[in-house]
Amino acid sequence: MDTYAKRLHNPFNGVLQVVANEQIRALSFNGVDWELQFKCTTPRGIGYARIGRWERSAGFKPFPLDPSIDRSAVEAAHGVIVAALETAQVPLPQDDYYEFWLLEDRTRQPLALLASCRQPQEMRQATIHPAWKCISASQLELDNTPEEARRGLPPLSYRLEQQVKYCAGQNPQAQWFLRAADGTGQALNAAGEGVSDVLAASHFPPLLLRETWAKVAEQDLCARYLQRLAPRLLTLQALSLESRDRVEQLASRYAQEVAAHFHLYPAIADTQRMTALRVEARLRSACL
Repeated sequence: MDTYAKRLHNPFNGVLQVVANEQIRALSFNGVDWELQFKCTTPRGIGYARIGRWERSAGFKPFPLDPSIDRSAVEAAHGVIVAALETAQVPLPQDDYYEFWLLEDRTRQPLALLASCRQPQEMRQATIHPAWKCISASQLELDNTPEEARRGLPPLSYRLEQQVKYCAGQNPQAQWFLRAADGTGQALNAAGEGVSDVLAASHFPPLLLRETWAKVAEQDLCARYLQRLAPRLLTLQALSLESRDRVEQLASRYAQEVAAHFHLYPAIADTQRMTALRVEARLRSACL
């Protein structure tokens, strides 16, 4: 049984938990509710059919099954995956070490992470447009400031996307890297072969987007977006203790989201701070 977590990119929106074998897989965005999918042949080829949901407190709840799918095979497979889910401990390990980075136009250094995968064949099969995306400001409830609203500026997410697009240049380039445990990255060609010197870990933005910008307004846009994303960024397993402490501070404004994601955090930098945020979240929920 394969168990792993994979980052959700472009826009980055947390981590997908996966438990899978050759026949069946279970996927979860929150580590609590799992959707079970059975591998089968469809008119379009090999695909996955949704067969039910599972959670620890309620057990397995099947979906109506397409008559073309072998019910006995599904029943045999789902028993195996449910047994694995009952013992799985989230967060599952993140091992999507192949990373596809949008490059800064002038320096050709990593600017923003576009995608990641676990196996070199996934890298070779991927077709990814070199354009970085934000979660929309409306989804994040990330409003413009009164001054920005007075000036009629577009939403923050749109402006940040354009900022990154401009930094990537008129002919944006992206590069695959294989990241090592120490954070260094080996640039790879389309065949998965190393093509240049290894880049130091410091060249790769720990929050998946470059944080240093030349103009104050650009810096502010980036900082506001990353702060709003902080409760989800804490699910990243490669964060250093220093970076994790900084992101925990950024996330302090969003106690309820921190509480919702807390069981997916692989480490805690400041236990006292995080405990206080979870208490605050419970108090806020009690007042609703």
